[in-house]
Amino acid sequence: MEEARFTLRIHPILMNKMKHIAKSNGRSVNKEIEQILKWVIDDYERKCGRIALDDDEMPKSKTEIKPAPDNPMDMLFKIEK
Repeated sequence: MEEARFTLRIHPILMNKMKHIAKSNGRSVNKEIEQILKWVIDDYERKCGRIALDDDEMPKSKTEIKPAPDNPMDMLFKIEK
């Protein structure tokens, strides 16, 4: 599946902090942001219901997106309880 491209303008301080988080999680900044977006969408769908996409909005190659854990920010920041 060809991935969509999107240019993101972000404050340099936020970018540098994202680099630290991504490194601590063993991911690139791009993959870290993608993971965070998945968590946000999953949280939204849990609260508001599944987002239905039209056929023209679906990629040609259908790949499954795994649901986020209950506390995704704990994973992001590796918070020990």
